Amino acid sequence: MADSEARSNVSISAKALRARGGRIDYARVLSTTDAEIALQKIEDDHPRPENLGPPRLVIGGPNVRDLRAKFNISQEEFAARFGLSLRTLQQWEQKRRVPDGPAKLLLRIIEERPQVVEQIVHG
Repeated sequence: MADSEARSNVSISAKALRARGGRIDYARVLSTTDAEIALQKIEDDHPRPENLGPPRLVIGGPNVRDLRAKFNISQEEFAARFGLSLRTLQQWEQKRRVPDGPAKLLLRIIEERPQVVEQIVHG
C-alpha cells in the first residue's frame, strides 16, 4: 500500500503534530486569503482522487431495534435468546455502536433463521 493510500486525507503526521504542540497555527489561519478559503471549500466538496483512500464496499446491517421488535420481546430476552451481551445490544439499538463483521452476520442469520441460532446457542 502506498503512503498516500494509507494516510488518505491526512496532511500532517502525528509526529509533526506533536512537535508543534498539537495546537492550531493561528498565524496561518489568519493569513489565509478568501481565495484560498474558496479553493478549500471546493476541494472539501470534491476531494482529489489521490487524497482519497481505496474504495470500500459498505454493507449496512439490519436495524437491531426493528429486528428485536419483530420478535416482540425485551432487550434482556433477545440478548439471552441469541447469546448476545445485553450492553452490546443496547449500544446497537441506541446507535452508539454499529455491529460489524461477525456480529453483522449473526444478526442477518437471526433475521432469516432465528431457530438455527437458538439451537446452537442453547444446544
